[in-house]
Amino acid sequence: MKPAIPPTINLHTIRACNYGCKYCFAGFQDCDTGVMPQADLHEILRQFAATTGMAIHPAKVNFAGGEPMLSPTFVEDICYAKSLGLTTSLVTNGSLLSERLLDKLSGQLDLLTISIDSLKPGTNRAIGRTNRQNPLTVSEYLDRILKARTRGITVKLNTVVNRLNLDEDMTDFIREAQPIRWKLFKVLKIQNENSAHFDSWAIRDEEFVHFVERHRKVESSGVTLVPESNEQMYGTYGIISPDGRFIDNSQGTHRYSPRIVDVGITQAFADVNFSMAGFQQRGGIYSIKRSTTNRSLQTSALHPKRELTK
Repeated sequence: MKPAIPPTINLHTIRACNYGCKYCFAGFQDCDTGVMPQADLHEILRQFAATTGMAIHPAKVNFAGGEPMLSPTFVEDICYAKSLGLTTSLVTNGSLLSERLLDKLSGQLDLLTISIDSLKPGTNRAIGRTNRQNPLTVSEYLDRILKARTRGITVKLNTVVNRLNLDEDMTDFIREAQPIRWKLFKVLKIQNENSAHFDSWAIRDEEFVHFVERHRKVESSGVTLVPESNEQMYGTYGIISPDGRFIDNSQGTHRYSPRIVDVGITQAFADVNFSMAGFQQRGGIYSIKRSTTNRSLQTSALHPKRELTK
């Protein structure tokens, strides 16, 4: 049975990104709003928090993009969501994380998800997972993860498995990083978003399975491995676009609901397809446990410690 609202919303607050991943499906090409107005954003958060009794508790909001850290108010918005009693989560490429920002997020951000598709600079450049500077290094990723965790922020990692990183082995890195969860997505096609050159990135189901099985060893280190096929991703996410509409991706495209601030969150959500069974089956409900230290994440001679930009 479809709930009145989703247990978790993915709030895409901004279209812009400082990376250019060529298979990204969150460019929102049909959305004419670049940045969600803060008044709309806070109204959506208020409505979501007010209806949490209809959903699975605690309700969670994932701030996403684009790159959500490009929004000048993203810290303020996360703090506002936290003040409403929501579990707060940020999905980022990690390039803009600094100690100053992590200090501001301490006590406000429950879950930090960093998207890491490759540990090889050449692969990241080919994918587009870089800006005008060099891609983040292994030691820079580990430094960010450690600094977040020591501030009481739980860390999760996302990886999109595609044609270029298919043969990569990230086991040692994941064991050292020790995220609470590592989510593996099979690269997903969305019409009019990444469909033009998708064949260059597509992989077969059996290739995705092989990637997943290659990394099963991380589970013995306490990392929860969460693979998601394309079928599991369609119609199981509560996605909100930068112009404040729910998105229905169940048919492999983006279909938009009326604006939430115009019709209300429950009516807007009623306009899109959402499978609660699919949400649960893909592991959408899980516990976030904070940790201030982790014995497995230590800087070493192989990965020398680097300070974040203040």
